[in-house]
Amino acid sequence: MTPQDFSFKLTVPADPEGATVVAVVASHAVAYSQIDAAKGAAFVERARAVAAQALQDSGGKHCLAVIAAADGQLTMTIGGHTVSEPMA
Repeated sequence: MTPQDFSFKLTVPADPEGATVVAVVASHAVAYSQIDAAKGAAFVERARAVAAQALQDSGGKHCLAVIAAADGQLTMTIGGHTVSEPMA
């Protein structure tokens, strides 16, 4: 595991507060991957919004969230929704 190659996986309950949990983990991923502060903050907010939508669309089922750094991108995927940010 390095700042350029890692993944975090979490199962998020179908609760609107789950989007906040995803945003916290995304924030840690941004810090670890050393993304520029402004770009990182924007990524975290996009991750929160996408997570909120995925959880709302989940039909009451939990969602798997995967936040990964690979190939120069930080990517968050949850419930078929994805956001990404270049790391360099």
